Amino acid sequence: MYDTNFFMSTFKLKRKIVSREATIRDSEEIYQIFNQNLISSPFVFNIETTNFCNMMCIMCQRTNELERPLMHMDMQTFKNIIEQLTPRTPDDYQRWQKFVREQLFDNSAPSENNFYYQVISKSITLHGFGEPLLDPMLPGRVALMTQRQIPSYFSCNPNNIRLDFIKELFQAKIGYIKFAMDSLDDARAREIRGRKADFTRAYELIKEVLELKEAMRAGTVIVITMLDFIGANGPDSEPKRFLDLWQGKDVYAYVKSLDNKWLLKRKGEHEEAKGKDNSHYSKQYCEFPWTSITVLADGSVVPCTQDINGLWTFGNVNEEPLANIWQSPKYQEFRRMHVMGNFSPDFMCHSKCDLNLACYFLES
Repeated sequence: MYDTNFFMSTFKLKRKIVSREATIRDSEEIYQIFNQNLISSPFVFNIETTNFCNMMCIMCQRTNELERPLMHMDMQTFKNIIEQLTPRTPDDYQRWQKFVREQLFDNSAPSENNFYYQVISKSITLHGFGEPLLDPMLPGRVALMTQRQIPSYFSCNPNNIRLDFIKELFQAKIGYIKFAMDSLDDARAREIRGRKADFTRAYELIKEVLELKEAMRAGTVIVITMLDFIGANGPDSEPKRFLDLWQGKDVYAYVKSLDNKWLLKRKGEHEEAKGKDNSHYSKQYCEFPWTSITVLADGSVVPCTQDINGLWTFGNVNEEPLANIWQSPKYQEFRRMHVMGNFSPDFMCHSKCDLNLACYFLES
């Protein structure tokens, strides 16, 4: 989930900023307007229930950079987070969807942007730098969210599917399960995700999941995505063949833009970073500092999904309420840097992220 009201209330200002009609002289006013629209207690974008993973993905920071201890989030820590949250109301969600249709785009077809605006806006993402299907407590976590009427979603590798575990998740009423795939070729899949990746096996397992869903009459939406590594298109392109593969099946399938291009480029894998970025992120600035938080497996609160080792930790949910963390001086200074551009030496958002910052658009 994220604060859609902040998105809507600052949208006119955003258009002015990204069109470069504002200057650095306006930065203080912009910062104050952003803060005036800051909610008192944060939305949670995602909860990293585990940072264990059995894949070696070339596009993931975890493969080479994770320095934190491996752990599953303690169940009490998870409960502590969920009990501080409330679901988005139907009226609130409908207002947001009306805004999306009228101001952003009106297209109901499955896509990366539609998934972000329709699903992520109302759901809590239950993955971070780990593989959710390796978390033994995941069905219990989903059940807790279901009890509180908070939609749940996670992305995982289909090669880790165990039907008995998926059955438990269906019984707990998981809202959305995304199976991430990267190639229709087994050898290429292993190049991208490591030796445990296998397209053929993954495809067969997903078909079994769909059969199980039908047998259980589960309401879970099965989402299938493929990363667009090279931006190929046309009737014979792999992305097109991927989408054709799921035609007529009970899935929400779309092709996803490649995240973390900075990581691939830094590793010298330029060929892996050619895919065109069609996501909503590419045409705006990062709003995570004002719209949501991320919680790591140990309960640490960080600003977004890119902070792999908690370089910018604002507090811990085991020690203080989310509202206190959200309103802390350190968090305010973090937001200020996004607008003012007076970065500290360790400011990761400027040096280690593809997303634009608001200050990038302000002319001197």
